[in-house]
Amino acid sequence: MRAARFLAAMWLWCCGAPVMAQALVTSAAPEAVSVTLYRDPDRPADRAISRRFPSGFALITETRRVTLPAGPATIRFEGVSGGILPESAILSGVPGVAEKNLDADLLSPRALFDRSTGRRVLIRRTDPASGAVSSGQGVIRSGAEGGLVLETEQGVEAVQCSGLGESLIYDAIPAGLSAKPVLSVTVDSQAGGAAQLTLSYLAGGFDWQANHVVTMRPDGRGADWFAWVTLVSADVTSHVDAGTQLVAGKVQRDPEARQAGRIAQAQPLYARCWNLTAPPPPPPPPPPPAMYAPAPMMARAADAEIVVTGARMVAQEQLGDLKLYRVPMPVTVAARAQKQVGLLDRTRVALEPVYRSDVTGDRASAPVLLLRGDNRERSGLGLPIPSGQVQVFDGGARPILIGEGSLADKAIGEEVEIVLEPTPGVSARAERIGEPGWRETIRVTVTNANPRPIAYEARIAAGDGIDVDGVSTKLAREEGRWLWRTAVPANGTRVLTYRLSDRYRRPDRD
Repeated sequence: MRAARFLAAMWLWCCGAPVMAQALVTSAAPEAVSVTLYRDPDRPADRAISRRFPSGFALITETRRVTLPAGPATIRFEGVSGGILPESAILSGVPGVAEKNLDADLLSPRALFDRSTGRRVLIRRTDPASGAVSSGQGVIRSGAEGGLVLETEQGVEAVQCSGLGESLIYDAIPAGLSAKPVLSVTVDSQAGGAAQLTLSYLAGGFDWQANHVVTMRPDGRGADWFAWVTLVSADVTSHVDAGTQLVAGKVQRDPEARQAGRIAQAQPLYARCWNLTAPPPPPPPPPPPAMYAPAPMMARAADAEIVVTGARMVAQEQLGDLKLYRVPMPVTVAARAQKQVGLLDRTRVALEPVYRSDVTGDRASAPVLLLRGDNRERSGLGLPIPSGQVQVFDGGARPILIGEGSLADKAIGEEVEIVLEPTPGVSARAERIGEPGWRETIRVTVTNANPRPIAYEARIAAGDGIDVDGVSTKLAREEGRWLWRTAVPANGTRVLTYRLSDRYRRPDRD
């Protein structure tokens, strides 16, 4: 008897015992989700955020509750972000994580056709003239690339090329296709039972920026400053009632890591028709390049949903060398949508309008209007200000847009300077007086056509070995340039005369 048992055990060991199927556990959706958005580190402050191809990223943290069997099991996390980087996923709450897989093939007409090659389908045709509907069976003989070839009782034909309204009906969904992005994780829980899991991962296809609105007060006493936070998601997954955080500052990212996130997409099916006497038509042009996703996934900018919510401002916190802005209420970061949340609201901010020109030799640039102030509490600010675009309005009963500019990240205590476009109300002219030589005299004339006085400054550039001496007034020296500041009366002018002396061309130079 013992010999028989021993031989049976050896046979099982050599030939293999029957392997039990690994348990499959599905988590359909998270119970709670948190989204932390990081800006595109390469997007300048003066460039608008891309709604179709946002190149920032997000840290998604989901809380899910599952019931695990004892032993090895595969957990399917449905509804993760389509731009997930699976290698960044961290799962806590269960020991023994052995394997991670991203099932990124979404259910779509194209995927259905590709996965059904060689399978029988039902083709339904509708005559547009009579409305008569006919049905027949066929076998798919090609993939989704190129022509969509179907073999029917009438022969081989191209789908949607008969002139009739056609549709394909499949008897089942091929294995491996999902209506939502799925992350599969293999775990080994010795005890099993109910478990609360925390899944965190990075995902591409997100971005955010600040949009500042500055309204100059009619009484001339500063400006009112309001700012929105614009959140953009090109992802196919909506994160409902998410705790939302925004990180300002430049986060170092490896260029290869930026290209790694490919947004899962439900691709459409394109039909191409041809006749037997002519070559097939050329394929359509390729979609424009994208950081994370090809063009068909994205909604057009005109189709993007824009949601505006306000009332309560975001709260600012410190995050190492970065700044963290926490939205105080749950926010739905919707799929392929844009949302705006209030960032800051300050009144009577001390901003001084100044007109400025750059003068080089006998050339003066057109004066630009800039608003200058200090990021301090005494000036009405005193908080970290994230970069973004700025719209400036002249306040009153009906505010009028007077200019647009941009603003870089500003820490507390830094000077704030918003540069707008040149204005026709103020002009500057530089001219050389006398013959050129080792010493030249330059005259700058600034004219103010506005019905109110203005503050004006000219930044004078001089090369190495060039001395600048003010003749009509004393010049200041700031940031490597000579500076002339003056007040120009309403409908008036101001004139500056100064000398440029080349030390290397002086006649008495040794």
